[in-house]
Amino acid sequence: MTFIPVRSVIDKQLFEHVYQPLWNLMNWSIFGYESLLRVNGVKNIEQFFQKAREEGCLYELDLISLESSISQFPFLEQKRGLLFVNVYPSTISRREFAQLLKKMVERFPYIKNRIVFELNETTEDDDRWKDGELKAAVQWIREHGFYIAVDDVGKGASTLQKIIELQPDYIKLDRYFAQGLAVNVEKQRMLSLLVNYCSPKIVLVLEGIEKEVDLAQAKLLRVPAAQGYLLGRPERLA
Repeated sequence: MTFIPVRSVIDKQLFEHVYQPLWNLMNWSIFGYESLLRVNGVKNIEQFFQKAREEGCLYELDLISLESSISQFPFLEQKRGLLFVNVYPSTISRREFAQLLKKMVERFPYIKNRIVFELNETTEDDDRWKDGELKAAVQWIREHGFYIAVDDVGKGASTLQKIIELQPDYIKLDRYFAQGLAVNVEKQRMLSLLVNYCSPKIVLVLEGIEKEVDLAQAKLLRVPAAQGYLLGRPERLA
């Protein structure tokens, strides 16, 4: 697949953000939105971020995406719900990230206690989960009024060890667990274990809900939160 040079996308800001709701299944209400980057002509955003890594501008893309996510999201200033934003461990581990976040708080003072940083996993960043810099960065982020989520748990390199050591505020389960949940006893057993482990300190979010029967099963298992096309597609917010 041929991509527009990532540096050109950054410099010309040839992107936008759409937002997908996250639902509290206990009281049936929206409690937050995940911000998702969209670039015209690019169908696979994961590959686009990989291209940014190859071009040496992943950090810059992560930062401008974060700032744009906040500035385009209409509900933060109204204090309506959380904003989930995707970042790489390599981004928050950099020393200058703390200073940049402080500047964002000065510009957008209402974002404290409203932003959840979703840590994206790649094989390239796997070693960062083992060093002290990431743990220190996570602690600093929490101390300054933000939250941490581990994304796509159950897919790729995600491990229980990372969850135990980081103790995130949110765990987002890969869509694999939602697909066919109603008829798959093993998935139901695994979700029950995770629900029990997470309660009450960690919010478990089941991603990829597309069928009502699987949503009903998630409710029976007392999964506290969910996200997926059945509950709302990513879209621009007025």
